[in-house]
Amino acid sequence: MKRTAYIILTKVPAPGFVKTRLTPIVTASTAAKIQQAMLQNLLKQSAQVRQHIDIFLAYQGQTAAVTRSFLQRLPQWVHVFPQISGSLGEKMSAAIANCQQLGYQHVILSGSDIPQLSASIMRQADQALVTTPTVLGPTLDGGYYLFGARQINVAPFLAADISWSSASVLATTQQLLAEAQQAVTLLPKLQDVDFAADWVELAPLLEEKP
Repeated sequence: MKRTAYIILTKVPAPGFVKTRLTPIVTASTAAKIQQAMLQNLLKQSAQVRQHIDIFLAYQGQTAAVTRSFLQRLPQWVHVFPQISGSLGEKMSAAIANCQQLGYQHVILSGSDIPQLSASIMRQADQALVTTPTVLGPTLDGGYYLFGARQINVAPFLAADISWSSASVLATTQQLLAEAQQAVTLLPKLQDVDFAADWVELAPLLEEKP
């Protein structure tokens, strides 16, 4: 087993189930294809680091049949497990704790909607955990695209009462970490895809477009 686990937290791409904030501009089918393209891009980046980092995918599916088909198409080197029910923070906390319990000393987690997230940044996150107990990847809208930790209890920073759709997510998380005297390293600031305008700007980064 390697020292580090990287978890991709994602919904199974299905029309009407993913990227619903894009659907006033694009169809539900196109939104699902966008999600699939972003996930495929992230898996390609992950493949570049898997010699030193084990790759996990924590999934949430809409139906059993669609989920089963999706999981069967994943590369064999991707380890999978379902997300728990609850808030986004609770899902993140449980996913990280799952890999910590497997014995990983560094656990890094991100969403799947960050076309700018590269293998280089994944390596930076892993290296940052050598010197600090936590790492955050900020987004342009005040949130973050990546959270990483050593073998510490992350629930107080993720399962807390946080307004996940607000512009204060990063600041709130940094405050919680500071109050717990947990040093944090900040990674380069990236843009995630929440709205159609984000996709228009970031789509050229992907080799396979919907």
